[in-house]
Amino acid sequence: MTRYWTNYDNKGDKLLAFANGTLYKANPKPDEIENIVRDMQMNDFTAPGLFSIPADYIKEVHLQEGNDYIQVFFGQNIEEHLQIKDDATRQEIFDFLKDHLPGASYTVDKYTKFRAAKKPMIALAVITVLFLYTLSLTLVLDAGGEVMAGGRIGGLLAGVAGLGMTKVLLIYGTLIAIAGTTMTRKMMNPPVIHLIRIVR
Repeated sequence: MTRYWTNYDNKGDKLLAFANGTLYKANPKPDEIENIVRDMQMNDFTAPGLFSIPADYIKEVHLQEGNDYIQVFFGQNIEEHLQIKDDATRQEIFDFLKDHLPGASYTVDKYTKFRAAKKPMIALAVITVLFLYTLSLTLVLDAGGEVMAGGRIGGLLAGVAGLGMTKVLLIYGTLIAIAGTTMTRKMMNPPVIHLIRIVR
């Protein structure tokens, strides 16, 4: 059985197929798509640029709500994105893989707000600590004192402190704003990921 999906738009992968226990992906020119599909129907999968992932190599398939691609994890921590702009087609392909990959087990991973914001929270905490340390160096320098900085990071922070209070506040203010905005956005929209895990 050969199942294929074609896309003639400028966005997204042009051809996706599943046949002979293998997932295929290609991005040929629009006028070449039908020829490749015809070859596939005749069990010919030798078209140039045809990328293949044997089903036996696939470990997980992820579909995160809101994303316009499906993530396929296979081999030794290798990841391939199937770019599918149409929502219905993307869901159809995911459901097909769920039903036809040997040993497939389906689950839904709903992130809590804390889990979704964990990484930007850590980043915000690190930036805040660096800011306080740099601020203390800046105050010493502005008072006419000298600072001793060891290591590359210490030297870098001393260099930033040497730029003066205004630039220190500007640099760290920007970084804190970015981290804070990211954290808030993640908390407001925690990911919901549909997972296909292959059990062998």
